[in-house]
Amino acid sequence: MLLTARNPDRGQKAVDTIRKLGGSVEFIPLDACDEDSIKNAAKTTKDILSEKKLYGIVNNAGIGINTGISNELMLKTNLYGPKLVCENFLELLDPENGRIVNLGSGGGPSYVSGVRSKEDLKILCSPDSEACTWEWIENYAHKNIENGYGFTKAMLACYTGLFAREHPNIKVSCVTPGYILTQMTDGYGATKSPEEGLVSIRKALFDDLPGNGWYYGSDGERSPYHFMRSPGEPVYDGVNPYL
Repeated sequence: MLLTARNPDRGQKAVDTIRKLGGSVEFIPLDACDEDSIKNAAKTTKDILSEKKLYGIVNNAGIGINTGISNELMLKTNLYGPKLVCENFLELLDPENGRIVNLGSGGGPSYVSGVRSKEDLKILCSPDSEACTWEWIENYAHKNIENGYGFTKAMLACYTGLFAREHPNIKVSCVTPGYILTQMTDGYGATKSPEEGLVSIRKALFDDLPGNGWYYGSDGERSPYHFMRSPGEPVYDGVNPYL
């Protein structure tokens, strides 16, 4: 396993903790906001792998809510970062069995539920459609950048659907781990532990998935793009109500 972080000291500390628990892991510096850092991490990974291929990538970097950063940096981290990682690491993935998990948020569907344009909703709720191009995502993103965290995660869900359409042999999913208590959510009522946030991630990485480019809730069930489905509620049927 390879673990990345933009802070070398904290990344190495995490690696040391995992090793003490019996895990096998190596640390590679990677800043998802720095394209050169991503390219260097991909090169280092390629050297480590030699002739082998990666099984999966988890794009866990994200920022917002309790961080006081600009909307521009939030979009760069939550959308452009995963996109650059996917693009630069694609050749290293197993071309037939590779997996990518993009960490989304229930804030994404919450944002979409407030969109009033039916034409936009047609695409936001069907990111696997041909209408969801990178040009559309980028244009929409910069027109609506003031909408903050949930908006950036909705854009990540759109990119996930686009990537799945362009690379059908790679299983890519967007998932929400749930409302996890971290530095980002501290003081906002989050109570779930990081361990409790692994259900949807594990499913997207290891289970047989019936579709590609789907969005999964914190209980590991397919969830809609247009409202925040809670665990235990009916599984999303994939029907876009705006078409």
